[in-house]
Amino acid sequence: MLLYNVNDLPETWDNFNSCIQPNNMREYDKLHTFRLKYPLATIHLLVGIVGSQQEVRLSESAICPLLFTDGVYKNLFNHPENVLNWLRYLRVDEEQNPLNTIFANETYSVPALMRAMDDFFRRRDEITIKRERGDRLKLSDKNGAPYNIHTLGDAYSIDDGAVERIERFVQILSELTEWEYNKESWVWKDMKLYKFTKRSFSQDKLNLNGTNFQRMIGRNPLSWAATSNTNIEYTLEVPDRLGDG
Repeated sequence: MLLYNVNDLPETWDNFNSCIQPNNMREYDKLHTFRLKYPLATIHLLVGIVGSQQEVRLSESAICPLLFTDGVYKNLFNHPENVLNWLRYLRVDEEQNPLNTIFANETYSVPALMRAMDDFFRRRDEITIKRERGDRLKLSDKNGAPYNIHTLGDAYSIDDGAVERIERFVQILSELTEWEYNKESWVWKDMKLYKFTKRSFSQDKLNLNGTNFQRMIGRNPLSWAATSNTNIEYTLEVPDRLGDG
């Protein structure tokens, strides 16, 4: 959720005109419709959009990884009214919609889905090591210091062990979704390192209101999101800026 008040748009809001952002597309904001914010993952929105223009094939084996993404499987039962609202918006009831296989599949009873998800978790856990879950590529510690990263001259690369673990997980996703993993399309070495600063309204001891939201926008944050009824987290291009170096 990016917008605080749909009736008080920041001057730069038209920067989002060419962006695919579900809450903006429906003019949902923090002040009036926070409880209706998008509860699914980006992949579901993209599959729905692409699937309306061309064929996208999803097999039943893709159900678990696509429900696992961004914890969507939790939202299904924690926020059923909101999820149903968005499923109607994405028209998952239409049989030709590829999302129909994921969200309107009659093969999976609740116990069957629970067993399938449990099997998926066990495969994920086989990759997990201490302080690093198998489905995540950890690149910084809690203080923002680089993690699983080494340097050679001015270039930065991800450690081989971390690459091996995340590739094992991606291979699981590839197998289940039947989407090909193109190894040559991924970059793990010879990269630049940028450091930014994460802030939040609660950290700044600011009330979440229109005035403070507009002031935050005026600081030209790299990204932000309303994460609760009382807080917005945002990122500033400090000490580095994209494109520098």
